[in-house]
Amino acid sequence: MSFRPPKTLPILSIFHNAQLPLSRQALSLLQSRQQRPSGEDVYRVDIIGTDTLPTKDQLHQMASYLHGWQPLLAKTATSPSNIQDAQDLLLNEPTALNRPIVVDWSNGKAAVGDSSLDTIETLLQQRLKSKK
Repeated sequence: MSFRPPKTLPILSIFHNAQLPLSRQALSLLQSRQQRPSGEDVYRVDIIGTDTLPTKDQLHQMASYLHGWQPLLAKTATSPSNIQDAQDLLLNEPTALNRPIVVDWSNGKAAVGDSSLDTIETLLQQRLKSKK
């Protein structure tokens, strides 16, 4: 008889501002797709709100997935030059995160909900097809 440890679910994190309608819609979309019709969970949702700062490692990973810092922050925000500047900006100006960002850590992808949820929808479709 062999022992197989339980498989852990992939984590999708949403960097979420509950005051923004698009962010609330993105969270609802993530939660609605979390289970297959059979009831089996596909992934776990990790909500990182405006009261929780992303870690330096999370910021670094997101920036690499999005090919730069600017997609992380409001278009009117000053572009940070490094991880510390980005974290400081998010700490001092929570409104700098003015759109939802969803990260699929195990697939190494991130999507920003700008004016619609199309990019987040695409990320979810890729996750649902993935075997990871």
